[in-house]
Amino acid sequence: MKLELLDPYSSSAERIWQDLEAASKPAYFLTWAWVSNWLACLPRPHAPSLAVIIAAGVPLAAFFLTKRLIVRSRLMLSRTLYFNTSGRPRVDLLWIEYNGLIGHDIPLAELLPLLPFGWDEMHLPGLRANAFGDLTTTRDTRIVIDRSAPARYVDLAKARVKGYLATLSGQTRSQVRRAQREAGEMIVEVARDSAGAIDIYSEMTSLHAAQWRAKGKPGAFADPWFDRFHRKLITDRFAHGEIQLLRVRNAQGPIGCLYNFVHGGRVLQYQSGFQTFENERLKPGFICHAAAIEHAIAHGHDVYDFLGGGQRYKKQLATDETTLLWVRVQRRRLRFFVEDHVRRWRDKRT
Repeated sequence: MKLELLDPYSSSAERIWQDLEAASKPAYFLTWAWVSNWLACLPRPHAPSLAVIIAAGVPLAAFFLTKRLIVRSRLMLSRTLYFNTSGRPRVDLLWIEYNGLIGHDIPLAELLPLLPFGWDEMHLPGLRANAFGDLTTTRDTRIVIDRSAPARYVDLAKARVKGYLATLSGQTRSQVRRAQREAGEMIVEVARDSAGAIDIYSEMTSLHAAQWRAKGKPGAFADPWFDRFHRKLITDRFAHGEIQLLRVRNAQGPIGCLYNFVHGGRVLQYQSGFQTFENERLKPGFICHAAAIEHAIAHGHDVYDFLGGGQRYKKQLATDETTLLWVRVQRRRLRFFVEDHVRRWRDKRT
């Protein structure tokens, strides 16, 4: 096997990615629909290379690769690679999940020797379970797991047999039903065209911002780049059946809005915005997610996916879970040994 780097904006890059996508059926975050929108919105200086793994003259797998020189612990330089991300925190707020290679899976131990550039460290965020097989330390490298997060979901086949609320614990089921009663008569709207989708999206971002401002934070959509990415994605991809904007309201006004992706039988719950109520029994998140799950059941989908995160409501409303990993591969460098030593020393002092 060998690795070749291509211009990500070339027609050959698009063709290779789409061919590998068709063969591997990845998560939505690795489809050309998402990736091409990402590349179109990225400032060109931040654009990655497309790394293509070739075997017997044929593309076997691919991923995007960015190299940056960063300063660690305020004084140590590290030649850092980023896997399917830009390495710029602002841009990477898009938060890729179920990350991995497009095409065939290759063990990490086989991928690392193919990597170009001189490098010290590689970041692999939001990896799906078993994306690279067994993550093991070698003589030349070590694996650092920065974060492990549950990705909870509703198995809609179970919900279809039992009824969704019957899959929940008695306490959660009671809370959902009570919230629905407190809300009274409700209307569930699902956008039918891109204009309607943008309308619900705009309301969702307003509700989302209000929630985060109450916590003293701006929220993700306050960043114009983030907002521009999603408005373009909705406008370009709604007609392809990949985007779902859902709003629940009652006689008093909006209860909440959900922004979901629909791909391969999965509804991915990406962002939300909820109204704030003094009545604590009226739980807008429970109401909106229950409505979206019932909609997914009625439309024959397989999974309603809450994506990564340990929030309590996800555990309460889900039936199953898998795991996502945020991983770094470090070459055995003195700088990392010194950094670990200093960190342990600081921990003992605090």
